[in-house]
Amino acid sequence: MNRITWVTLAIALVLSGCGGGGGGGDAGSAAAPSPAPTSVSGTAAKGIVKQAKVLVCRIVNGVPEPDASCASTITGNDGSYGVSLGDGFNGPAMVKVMAGTASTMMDETTGTDTPYNMTMRAVVPALGTATTVHVTPFSEMAAAAVSTTTMDATTIRQSIAAVQSAMLTLGIDLSVMPLVNLKSNGSDPAMLTLQSNMVRQLARVAMAAKNSNLLKDASGVACNAAGTATSQQFACAVTVMARVMNSYVTADATMSANVLAALNAQNVSSVAMPILKADGTVVMEIVDMTSAASMQAALQNSGMTANTAANTVNVMMGGMH
Repeated sequence: MNRITWVTLAIALVLSGCGGGGGGGDAGSAAAPSPAPTSVSGTAAKGIVKQAKVLVCRIVNGVPEPDASCASTITGNDGSYGVSLGDGFNGPAMVKVMAGTASTMMDETTGTDTPYNMTMRAVVPALGTATTVHVTPFSEMAAAAVSTTTMDATTIRQSIAAVQSAMLTLGIDLSVMPLVNLKSNGSDPAMLTLQSNMVRQLARVAMAAKNSNLLKDASGVACNAAGTATSQQFACAVTVMARVMNSYVTADATMSANVLAALNAQNVSSVAMPILKADGTVVMEIVDMTSAASMQAALQNSGMTANTAANTVNVMMGGMH
């Protein structure tokens, strides 16, 4: 090989090592950064829903994706769940809490568990890096409402607002955790009041399902008809509540009045109130939610000091509906 050939070969190798001589390589060949995962967590409760299947489904082009494509998990014995969407999806979503082989829900009227044999849903306008979505009979009302139209951030916000407006006299706020969270909110009486009120209204759902003839299925049969099991009564009541919403912006006036009358007629004088203690465990305290003394005793039993419990209950009793 002569000198000219060696020089030509050396130049070719140098150019090859430098990406063809372009002075910095092909920027288009660099891998795109992975999106930050989106996390979704919350609590499912009619009473606390345990060991139920949870699906977090992206809403694409106005409809939730098929169940098989949704992120999934199981609720814990405190009703909590959490999933991660690795693709970083930040659009609207629907959470479904579905019956599993061993799923139960707490009966607040007895403090015991009964089979969970229904589906409750919640919708959220947009997911963020960490999004909290609680699933209750009231969130099911919003999901049912928005299901009547194309689901997007705007219609979901409208459906949530419509439910909160229809249930205004109960003080319903769909963003509120459906148990009393001393672990995170033990120094926040205002938030504990909202949480206690949510527990109170969920207890009324359980009571009305058992006691009221105003809650009737689509065939006109009362949810508490003779021979129906507790789990059937609860599922019926949730379905009746969802039917209150006749669109994503309006409620049926007659059905809304019946539901509110059924719930308001219930005296929450002995219910199992779920309390998340500072150590992260959940206890069920049998409480007369109309009694300051009973509420204070429950908070103290769960670890709150006497003075703090007394001050907190003063706020709670004035803020519950």
